[in-house]
Amino acid sequence: MGRFEMEKQQDDGIWIIDADAKTAYVNERMAEILGTSPSEMVGSASFAYVFPEDVGEAQRLFNAKARGDTKPFHFKLRRQDGSAIWVDVQGTPMHNAAGVFKGIVGTFSVPSELLREIDQRGGRRK
Repeated sequence: MGRFEMEKQQDDGIWIIDADAKTAYVNERMAEILGTSPSEMVGSASFAYVFPEDVGEAQRLFNAKARGDTKPFHFKLRRQDGSAIWVDVQGTPMHNAAGVFKGIVGTFSVPSELLREIDQRGGRRK
């Protein structure tokens, strides 16, 4: 793996959402993107980070992933302070050995200029 690929991976947020749409795991970068901490996110409803007017679309995307859709998409999330952030999402459905849907592993990326702004703020907006 080249240096660029490793740096890109470190910039990506990882968010694992279970079959009930609750946060099972989140890495530090994902929490920074949303202006929160991993401990605040784990166990919470993933739709808590979606604007009310976008919940229907988020549910549609979640259901598509549950059916096996692996297409990437662009989506607006709600940071803890209420501001919006657009992310590119690659969501991969997880199934157990019997084929039962168990959740989604998502990789979330934001443009590098937004990452710099997040890093300069220390991840959280004041």
